[in-house]
Amino acid sequence: VTPAEEPVKEEAPQEEPAEQNTSDSADTTKKKKEKDESSIWIGIFMVFSVVLGLVLGVGLFILLPTFIYGGAAKLLPFLNHENPAVHSLIKSIFEGVLKIILIVGYMSLMILMKDIRRTFQFHGAEHKTIFCYENGLELTIENVRKQKRFHPRCGTSFIFLTLAISILVYTLLPINSEMFIAAFGVTQFIADMLRVCCKIIFLPFIVGISYELIRVAGKYDNVFTRILSAPGLAIQRLTTREPEDEMIEIAIAAVTPVLPEKPEDAQW
Repeated sequence: VTPAEEPVKEEAPQEEPAEQNTSDSADTTKKKKEKDESSIWIGIFMVFSVVLGLVLGVGLFILLPTFIYGGAAKLLPFLNHENPAVHSLIKSIFEGVLKIILIVGYMSLMILMKDIRRTFQFHGAEHKTIFCYENGLELTIENVRKQKRFHPRCGTSFIFLTLAISILVYTLLPINSEMFIAAFGVTQFIADMLRVCCKIIFLPFIVGISYELIRVAGKYDNVFTRILSAPGLAIQRLTTREPEDEMIEIAIAAVTPVLPEKPEDAQW
């Protein structure tokens, strides 16, 4: 090899890293762009899901019972009592019972789906794991498996307690469609919508009461808390299933990082 050829051989490999770095930089930029676009679409989808959930929730459990009552009142005259207070009482109870029927029917239909039944098994694993922790036992598959799957602080119990409190609150509050018709001279439809708006306004207050009661039910064991928890525990027969060992293992892994060192330090 002559000295004149040496620089040529040395320069050839020096150009490859530059090209490689350019290619790597382009790939990194492309991947980052794709990741950013994916994050944007995921965010849009989540917002859409939340809005759709709220619309369906309000439609199914607030608007639908109101319209069903309106139709039933035309067919069943006794639902239209002459006394406004009695009429408001009948309407609130009718709508409240209808909401409970709708949600129980909805949950009963959900368990027909294989994926949902599996989800409910994970739900049962979660309850068993929390019970195991609250009983001061080591979180092992064997210890968790022995626990009950019905928990008084379950979200299902919270939903039913909220429905029960809403029936009580809306029954006691003197808010009815006739009041808006007399006050503003609006049509029956507008009056019903104003009544629905009032229900939505009072919803945070009802949820707050339910939240405090569910905490009491989970903290104390007496006649009052057992009565309070009974409907929710009964409906958990639909929303929880006996889990498999792998599900219990996953529940333990999910719960362990967020648990305080002592059960009495838990803020629930």
